[in-house]
Amino acid sequence: MSAVPYTPTSPSVESDGALLRRARRRAGARLGFRIHLLSFLAVNVGLAAIALSRGQFWFVWPLLGWGFGLAAHGLSLAWSQGHGYQRMVDQELARLREQAGRR
Repeated sequence: MSAVPYTPTSPSVESDGALLRRARRRAGARLGFRIHLLSFLAVNVGLAAIALSRGQFWFVWPLLGWGFGLAAHGLSLAWSQGHGYQRMVDQELARLREQAGRR
């Protein structure tokens, strides 16, 4: 394993390329959630229409199951793009900088 020299950089200064990658990743995550939401709505409206046309209510079970999954997806997206994720990244970056400074 080769040692890579540690070069400190300011965490507040990012290159345009890094900002573009970060923006694309965030936009992709938001787009993924929107696609998930639209497919959830389309499929569950169809299931509800089929079930209700026969006087049945079984559509509630896939609605609830998938709804919990969609909620988890939304919460993870909100958390990852909020302060919780950034705080963890900052802590890990500080830990790595500290380790690199010791060597």
